[in-house]
Amino acid sequence: MTDGKLTDVLIDEFSYADNTGLQKFCNLTIWADPDMTDVIKNIPGVTNVYTIHGPTEYTVYLDPRYDREYLKCEIEAQIKINLP
Repeated sequence: MTDGKLTDVLIDEFSYADNTGLQKFCNLTIWADPDMTDVIKNIPGVTNVYTIHGPTEYTVYLDPRYDREYLKCEIEAQIKINLP
C-alpha cells in the first residue's frame, strides 16, 4: 500500500524579471519531509532556509558563487540520505 506520494523531493526555481526584462534567479522552493531545515542549511552554498508556508515547503537561498544545478542535486541527495 502506498500513501500517494509520488516523489521524495520536489524542487522549483523562483525567478523574476528586472526592469530590463532579464530573468534573475531569486530562490528555490523545495518540498520534502518535515524537519529537513538543518540538513539543507548545512550544505555549502546554501545561505538560508525558511519554512514559512508549512513544515514541508522550504524556501532556500543560494550563494551565487556556487553552481545552481549542482546545489539542487546535492540538496536532493542529502534529503534522500537523511530521510527518517
